[in-house]
Amino acid sequence: MTKETQMNIFTQAVKEGSFSSAARALHLTPSAVSKQINALEDRLGVRLLNRTTRKIHLTEAGARYLEHCQRILMDIENAESEVGGMRDSPRGLLRVNAPVVMGARRIAPLLVEFKDRYPDIKIEMNLSDHRVDLMESGDDVALRIGDELYDSSMIARRICRLRRIVYAAPSYLDKYGEPQTPEELLDHNCITYNEPAYLNDWPFINCPGPKLIHVNGSFLSNNGEAHHYAALQGLGIARLATLLCGERIQSGDLVEILRDYEPPSRVYFWAIYPQNRYVAPKLRVFLDYLLEKLSPIPPWDQYET
Repeated sequence: MTKETQMNIFTQAVKEGSFSSAARALHLTPSAVSKQINALEDRLGVRLLNRTTRKIHLTEAGARYLEHCQRILMDIENAESEVGGMRDSPRGLLRVNAPVVMGARRIAPLLVEFKDRYPDIKIEMNLSDHRVDLMESGDDVALRIGDELYDSSMIARRICRLRRIVYAAPSYLDKYGEPQTPEELLDHNCITYNEPAYLNDWPFINCPGPKLIHVNGSFLSNNGEAHHYAALQGLGIARLATLLCGERIQSGDLVEILRDYEPPSRVYFWAIYPQNRYVAPKLRVFLDYLLEKLSPIPPWDQYET
Protein backbone atom coordinates (compact mmCIF):
# COMPACT_ATOMS: atom_id res chain seq x y z
CA MET A 1 0.00 0.00 0.00
CA THR A 2 1.01 3.63 -0.45
CA LYS A 3 2.46 5.76 2.32
CA GLU A 4 -0.73 7.81 2.32
CA THR A 5 -2.84 4.70 2.87
CA GLN A 6 -0.64 3.54 5.73
CA MET A 7 -0.84 7.00 7.30
CA ASN A 8 -4.63 6.88 7.04
CA ILE A 9 -4.80 3.42 8.62
CA PHE A 10 -2.48 4.49 11.43
CA THR A 11 -4.48 7.68 12.09
CA GLN A 12 -7.77 5.80 12.07
CA ALA A 13 -6.42 3.17 14.47
CA VAL A 14 -5.42 5.88 16.94
CA LYS A 15 -8.79 7.62 16.60
CA GLU A 16 -10.79 4.41 17.11
CA GLY A 17 -8.56 3.06 19.88
CA SER A 18 -8.25 -0.46 18.50
CA PHE A 19 -7.41 -2.31 15.30
CA SER A 20 -10.82 -3.98 15.15
CA SER A 21 -12.72 -0.67 15.38
CA ALA A 22 -10.42 0.90 12.79
CA ALA A 23 -10.96 -2.09 10.51
CA ARG A 24 -14.73 -1.63 10.66
CA ALA A 25 -14.43 2.08 9.90
CA LEU A 26 -12.10 1.42 6.95
CA HIS A 27 -13.94 -1.67 5.69
CA LEU A 28 -10.85 -3.83 6.20
CA THR A 29 -10.08 -6.87 8.29
CA PRO A 30 -8.29 -6.45 11.65
CA SER A 31 -5.42 -8.55 10.31
CA ALA A 32 -5.03 -6.19 7.33
CA VAL A 33 -4.87 -3.19 9.68
CA SER A 34 -2.33 -4.94 11.90
CA LYS A 35 -0.24 -5.93 8.89
CA GLN A 36 -0.07 -2.37 7.60
CA ILE A 37 0.81 -0.93 11.01
CA ASN A 38 3.59 -3.50 11.35
CA ALA A 39 4.87 -2.68 7.87
CA LEU A 40 4.81 1.03 8.69
CA GLU A 41 6.79 0.48 11.89
CA ASP A 42 9.29 -1.72 10.05
CA ARG A 43 9.77 0.93 7.39
CA LEU A 44 10.28 3.69 9.95
CA GLY A 45 12.35 1.55 12.28
CA VAL A 46 10.45 2.65 15.41
CA ARG A 47 7.50 1.42 17.42
CA LEU A 48 4.51 3.73 17.01
CA LEU A 49 1.97 1.89 19.12
CA ASN A 50 1.99 -0.23 22.26
CA ARG A 51 -0.67 -2.93 22.01
CA THR A 52 -2.71 -4.65 24.69
CA THR A 53 -5.48 -7.18 24.14
CA ARG A 54 -8.12 -4.44 24.00
CA LYS A 55 -6.44 -1.07 23.50
CA ILE A 56 -3.58 0.60 21.73
CA HIS A 57 -1.46 3.43 23.10
CA LEU A 58 0.79 5.90 21.32
CA THR A 59 4.50 5.84 21.99
CA GLU A 60 6.40 9.13 22.05
CA ALA A 61 7.48 8.52 18.45
CA GLY A 62 3.90 7.59 17.56
CA ALA A 63 2.53 10.85 18.96
CA ARG A 64 5.00 12.88 16.89
CA TYR A 65 4.25 10.86 13.77
CA LEU A 66 0.49 11.27 14.32
CA GLU A 67 0.82 15.07 14.23
CA HIS A 68 2.60 14.89 10.86
CA CYS A 69 0.09 12.37 9.47
CA GLN A 70 -2.91 14.52 10.42
CA ARG A 71 -1.40 17.59 8.82
CA ILE A 72 -0.35 15.73 5.65
CA LEU A 73 -3.72 14.01 5.22
CA MET A 74 -5.54 17.31 5.72
CA ASP A 75 -3.31 18.99 3.14
CA ILE A 76 -4.07 16.19 0.68
CA GLU A 77 -7.81 16.52 1.28
CA ASN A 78 -7.68 20.29 0.88
CA ALA A 79 -5.65 20.04 -2.31
CA GLU A 80 -8.02 17.53 -3.87
CA SER A 81 -11.07 19.54 -2.79
CA GLU A 82 -9.72 22.73 -4.33
CA VAL A 83 -8.48 21.18 -7.56
CA GLY A 84 -11.51 18.92 -7.88
CA GLY A 85 -13.85 21.82 -8.52
CA MET A 86 -15.56 21.90 -5.14
CA ARG A 87 -15.04 25.68 -4.95
CA ASP A 88 -18.05 26.23 -7.20
CA SER A 89 -20.14 23.31 -5.97
CA PRO A 90 -19.90 22.68 -2.20
CA ARG A 91 -20.19 18.99 -1.49
CA GLY A 92 -18.85 16.21 0.68
CA LEU A 93 -19.20 15.21 4.33
CA LEU A 94 -19.32 18.10 6.82
CA ARG A 95 -18.66 17.04 10.42
CA VAL A 96 -20.10 19.47 12.98
CA ASN A 97 -19.54 19.27 16.74
CA ALA A 98 -21.92 21.33 18.89
CA PRO A 99 -23.09 21.68 22.52
CA VAL A 100 -26.00 19.38 23.34
CA VAL A 101 -28.73 21.97 23.96
CA MET A 102 -27.55 24.49 21.37
CA GLY A 103 -27.10 21.79 18.75
CA ALA A 104 -30.42 20.07 19.32
CA ARG A 105 -32.53 23.19 19.95
CA ARG A 106 -31.05 25.75 17.59
CA ILE A 107 -28.72 24.25 14.98
CA ALA A 108 -30.52 21.05 13.97
CA PRO A 109 -33.73 22.89 12.95
CA LEU A 110 -31.69 25.13 10.63
CA LEU A 111 -30.26 22.19 8.72
CA VAL A 112 -33.39 21.46 6.69
CA GLU A 113 -33.10 24.69 4.72
CA PHE A 114 -29.32 24.33 4.54
CA LYS A 115 -29.70 20.86 2.99
CA ASP A 116 -32.21 22.24 0.48
CA ARG A 117 -29.65 24.83 -0.60
CA TYR A 118 -26.71 22.42 -0.68
CA PRO A 119 -28.03 18.93 -1.41
CA ASP A 120 -24.52 17.60 -2.17
CA ILE A 121 -23.35 18.25 1.40
CA LYS A 122 -23.82 15.41 3.86
CA ILE A 123 -23.89 16.48 7.52
CA GLU A 124 -22.67 14.48 10.49
CA MET A 125 -23.60 16.25 13.74
CA ASN A 126 -22.00 15.21 17.02
CA LEU A 127 -23.39 16.73 20.23
CA SER A 128 -21.13 17.14 23.25
CA ASP A 129 -20.59 19.73 25.97
CA HIS A 130 -16.94 18.71 26.31
CA ARG A 131 -14.08 20.44 24.54
CA VAL A 132 -12.96 18.51 21.49
CA ASP A 133 -9.64 18.36 19.66
CA LEU A 134 -10.66 18.85 16.04
CA MET A 135 -7.46 17.28 14.76
CA GLU A 136 -8.16 14.16 16.81
CA SER A 137 -11.94 13.97 16.37
CA GLY A 138 -11.93 14.62 12.63
CA ASP A 139 -14.71 17.23 12.92
CA ASP A 140 -14.57 20.11 10.46
CA VAL A 141 -15.95 22.70 12.86
CA ALA A 142 -16.81 22.98 16.55
CA LEU A 143 -19.62 25.27 17.67
CA ARG A 144 -19.01 26.54 21.18
CA ILE A 145 -20.35 29.01 23.76
CA GLY A 146 -17.98 31.19 25.78
CA ASP A 147 -16.25 34.53 26.10
CA GLU A 148 -13.00 35.12 24.23
CA LEU A 149 -11.80 31.80 22.80
CA TYR A 150 -8.17 31.64 21.76
CA ASP A 151 -6.06 28.87 20.30
CA SER A 152 -3.22 29.75 17.97
CA SER A 153 -3.87 26.65 15.87
CA MET A 154 -7.56 27.47 15.37
CA ILE A 155 -9.71 30.21 13.91
CA ALA A 156 -12.59 31.35 16.15
CA ARG A 157 -15.37 33.08 14.23
CA ARG A 158 -17.95 34.94 16.31
CA ILE A 159 -21.52 34.11 15.24
CA CYS A 160 -23.70 36.03 17.71
CA ARG A 161 -23.95 37.36 21.25
CA LEU A 162 -25.84 35.31 23.85
CA ARG A 163 -27.87 36.88 26.65
CA ARG A 164 -28.56 35.54 30.12
CA ILE A 165 -31.68 36.88 31.78
CA VAL A 166 -33.67 36.43 34.98
CA TYR A 167 -37.21 35.17 34.50
CA ALA A 168 -40.12 33.33 36.08
CA ALA A 169 -43.52 31.92 35.19
CA PRO A 170 -46.59 34.15 35.69
CA SER A 171 -47.94 31.57 38.17
CA TYR A 172 -44.92 32.05 40.42
CA LEU A 173 -45.07 35.86 40.23
CA ASP A 174 -48.82 35.88 40.94
CA LYS A 175 -48.26 33.80 44.07
CA TYR A 176 -45.05 35.35 45.46
CA GLY A 177 -44.78 38.74 43.78
CA GLU A 178 -42.19 40.11 41.38
CA PRO A 179 -38.83 41.25 42.81
CA GLN A 180 -38.15 44.88 41.98
CA THR A 181 -34.44 44.91 42.84
CA PRO A 182 -31.73 42.23 42.75
CA GLU A 183 -31.52 42.22 46.56
CA GLU A 184 -35.13 41.06 46.77
CA LEU A 185 -34.08 37.77 45.13
CA LEU A 186 -32.77 36.76 48.56
CA ASP A 187 -36.40 36.44 49.69
CA HIS A 188 -37.39 34.29 46.70
CA ASN A 189 -37.05 30.67 45.71
CA CYS A 190 -34.44 30.60 42.94
CA ILE A 191 -33.62 27.65 40.73
CA THR A 192 -29.95 26.90 41.29
CA TYR A 193 -27.04 24.73 40.18
CA ASN A 194 -25.61 21.99 42.34
CA GLU A 195 -22.43 22.32 40.28
CA PRO A 196 -20.57 24.51 39.53
CA ALA A 197 -21.54 26.64 42.53
CA TYR A 198 -20.34 29.93 41.04
CA LEU A 199 -23.31 29.88 38.64
CA ASN A 200 -25.48 30.71 41.67
CA ASP A 201 -23.77 34.12 41.96
CA TRP A 202 -25.95 36.22 39.68
CA PRO A 203 -24.33 39.47 38.41
CA PHE A 204 -26.19 42.77 38.18
CA ILE A 205 -25.52 46.43 37.38
CA ASN A 206 -27.15 49.74 38.37
CA CYS A 207 -27.85 48.56 41.91
CA PRO A 208 -26.69 50.23 45.15
CA GLY A 209 -26.07 46.94 46.90
CA PRO A 210 -23.89 43.93 45.98
CA LYS A 211 -23.02 43.41 42.32
CA LEU A 212 -23.29 39.64 42.82
CA ILE A 213 -26.32 38.10 44.49
CA HIS A 214 -25.83 34.57 45.80
CA VAL A 215 -29.22 32.93 45.30
CA ASN A 216 -30.70 29.87 46.93
CA GLY A 217 -33.72 27.68 46.40
CA SER A 218 -35.39 24.31 46.80
CA PHE A 219 -34.66 22.98 43.30
CA LEU A 220 -31.09 22.27 42.16
CA SER A 221 -29.77 20.74 38.96
CA ASN A 222 -26.63 20.74 36.83
CA ASN A 223 -28.63 21.06 33.61
CA GLY A 224 -29.99 24.22 32.02
CA GLU A 225 -32.88 22.42 30.33
CA ALA A 226 -34.04 21.16 33.73
CA HIS A 227 -33.90 24.72 35.08
CA HIS A 228 -35.95 25.97 32.15
CA TYR A 229 -38.75 23.44 32.60
CA ALA A 230 -38.76 23.90 36.37
CA ALA A 231 -39.26 27.63 35.85
CA LEU A 232 -42.08 26.95 33.37
CA GLN A 233 -43.87 24.95 36.08
CA GLY A 234 -43.62 27.84 38.52
CA LEU A 235 -41.06 26.28 40.83
CA GLY A 236 -38.99 29.44 41.12
CA ILE A 237 -36.97 32.18 39.47
CA ALA A 238 -34.26 31.16 36.99
CA ARG A 239 -31.35 32.84 35.24
CA LEU A 240 -30.56 31.23 31.91
CA ALA A 241 -29.53 31.99 28.34
CA THR A 242 -32.35 33.28 26.16
CA LEU A 243 -31.63 30.55 23.61
CA LEU A 244 -33.62 28.34 26.01
CA CYS A 245 -36.51 30.67 26.78
CA GLY A 246 -36.85 33.41 24.14
CA GLU A 247 -40.00 32.08 22.49
CA ARG A 248 -41.59 31.36 25.88
CA ILE A 249 -41.14 34.99 26.87
CA GLN A 250 -42.62 36.12 23.57
CA SER A 251 -45.66 33.90 24.16
CA GLY A 252 -46.08 35.05 27.77
CA ASP A 253 -45.41 31.64 29.30
CA LEU A 254 -42.43 33.25 31.05
CA VAL A 255 -41.80 36.80 32.19
CA GLU A 256 -38.42 38.53 32.05
CA ILE A 257 -37.70 40.41 35.27
CA LEU A 258 -35.02 42.82 36.54
CA ARG A 259 -34.10 43.83 33.00
CA ASP A 260 -32.87 47.26 34.10
CA TYR A 261 -30.19 45.47 36.12
CA GLU A 262 -29.06 43.07 33.40
CA PRO A 263 -25.29 43.31 32.81
CA PRO A 264 -23.97 43.47 29.23
CA SER A 265 -23.24 40.02 27.91
CA ARG A 266 -19.70 38.99 27.13
CA VAL A 267 -20.69 35.48 26.08
CA TYR A 268 -20.78 34.56 22.40
CA PHE A 269 -21.60 31.69 20.12
CA TRP A 270 -18.48 30.73 18.15
CA ALA A 271 -17.52 28.57 15.20
CA ILE A 272 -14.02 27.12 15.64
CA TYR A 273 -12.04 25.45 12.87
CA PRO A 274 -8.38 24.72 12.05
CA GLN A 275 -6.19 27.38 10.47
CA ASN A 276 -5.73 26.50 6.82
CA ARG A 277 -4.90 28.61 3.84
CA TYR A 278 -7.80 26.91 2.09
CA VAL A 279 -11.25 26.69 3.72
CA ALA A 280 -13.31 23.95 2.08
CA PRO A 281 -16.44 25.31 0.34
CA LYS A 282 -18.67 23.01 2.39
CA LEU A 283 -17.42 24.70 5.57
CA ARG A 284 -17.40 28.20 4.08
CA VAL A 285 -21.07 28.05 3.05
CA PHE A 286 -22.04 26.54 6.43
CA LEU A 287 -20.38 29.41 8.31
CA ASP A 288 -22.02 31.97 6.03
CA TYR A 289 -25.37 30.29 6.61
CA LEU A 290 -25.02 30.45 10.40
CA LEU A 291 -24.20 34.15 10.19
CA GLU A 292 -27.20 34.74 7.93
CA LYS A 293 -29.60 32.99 10.32
CA LEU A 294 -28.19 33.97 13.72
CA SER A 295 -26.39 37.31 13.35
CA PRO A 296 -26.44 39.98 14.59
CA ILE A 297 -29.51 39.23 16.74
CA PRO A 298 -30.54 35.57 16.90
CA PRO A 299 -34.23 34.82 16.33
CA TRP A 300 -34.86 33.79 19.94
CA ASP A 301 -33.92 37.33 21.05
CA GLN A 302 -36.19 39.08 18.55
CA TYR A 303 -39.04 39.84 20.89
CA GLU A 304 -40.39 42.89 22.72
CA THR A 305 -40.60 43.04 26.51
